[in-house]
Amino acid sequence: MQSRPTIKDVAREAHVSIKTVSNVINQSGSMRPETRKRVEEAIDRLGYSINISARRLKTGGSKLIGVATFDFAQPFPAMFVDAVVKTARQAHYGVVIDTYDSNGAGLVDLVDEIPRLGADGWIFLADRPVEPKSLLNQNFPVVLVGDYISGGEVDNVMMPNIAAVRDAVGRLLASGVDRIGLIGAPDGADRQTLFTAKEGGRPMRTRGYVEAFDQVHKKIDWRIVVSGNKWISSDGERAVSNMLAVSDAPDAIVCLNDALALGAMHELQRRGYKIPDDVQIVGFDNVSEGRFANPSLTSIDPHASDFAKQAVEMLIERIQGYAGPARSRVTDYRLIERGSTWL
Repeated sequence: MQSRPTIKDVAREAHVSIKTVSNVINQSGSMRPETRKRVEEAIDRLGYSINISARRLKTGGSKLIGVATFDFAQPFPAMFVDAVVKTARQAHYGVVIDTYDSNGAGLVDLVDEIPRLGADGWIFLADRPVEPKSLLNQNFPVVLVGDYISGGEVDNVMMPNIAAVRDAVGRLLASGVDRIGLIGAPDGADRQTLFTAKEGGRPMRTRGYVEAFDQVHKKIDWRIVVSGNKWISSDGERAVSNMLAVSDAPDAIVCLNDALALGAMHELQRRGYKIPDDVQIVGFDNVSEGRFANPSLTSIDPHASDFAKQAVEMLIERIQGYAGPARSRVTDYRLIERGSTWL
C-alpha cells in the first residue's frame, strides 16, 4: 500500500523548504507568486492533504468550522451553508456540515456527535426553540443563527422577520390590494400569541403581516391566513387548496418562505388562476429557484450572504480568543420585485 504523501514530500517535489510549503498551506508569509504556484502544483501532483488530527495536536486548532443545520428539504439551508463555505474560505477555514432530521429532536440529536467531527467551533441553524438553553454551552464556541434566540448564552444572528414581512404587506396594501392571504402561519394563530412571541419564523413573520394591516387600520380576513406545516412546496399547494375551500381567491398571497410560494403558485396555476393578474405572490428567502419560476417570484431577500458572513466572523473571533459578552445581530432585508407581483 502506497504511503500517504507528507509535507516533506511536497517540499522535495517543489524544491523548496518545508517552511515554504507550510506557508502556502496556511496562507501565511510572503513569497514570489511563481514559488506559491510551484508548491500548489506539487500538492496537486502528489495528492497531498492536510492531516487534521496532526494539525490539531500541533496548533490546538483544526482551521475548521462546523455548521449544524436542519435537513435540506427546504431550499434555504443549502443556500445558507453555501454562503458560510464561501465566507469561511476567504478566512482560510474549511467547513464541516452535519444535519439533523426535522422530524427528530432537533439540535439535541447532534450535540454528542459533533465534537468528534473536529471543528474548532460551530454555527447552529435551528428550526425550533433551543431548549434547554444550556444546550448551547459547549466546550467549543457556538453561534446560533436563524429565527430563535440564544437567551444571552452565545452569539446570535437573526433575520428581520417582523419588519421584512410588515414592509412587503404594506407595499401590497399601499398599491390598493386589500385581500391579502398568508401561508405559513402558526396553527391557531391569534393576536395574543403573535404579539407575545419572542422568537420563531412563523409567529414573527405572521406578526409582521398583522402589523401592516394595523398600520393602515384595515381588517384581516383570517380565513385566508393558513398554516404551512413543514414549509415545503407541497405544503404551499395544500395551503392554497385549504384557502380556496373556505374563501374566494385573495388578490395577493404572502408566503413565509419561497418553497411555500412556489407550491402556492403551482396550485393556483393548475386551477386556472393567472399570476399576477388574478393573484399576486410574494415569497421570503430569495432562493435561486424563484428567479427561474414562471413567472419569476417576488421575494423578500434577508441578505443570506451577510447573514452567513456575520455568523462566520463572530465564530472565528471566538475561536481566536474573543471572550466578551454574547452579541446579538439582526440582518437587513430588501424586497426583490419580479414577475409574480405588480408592485
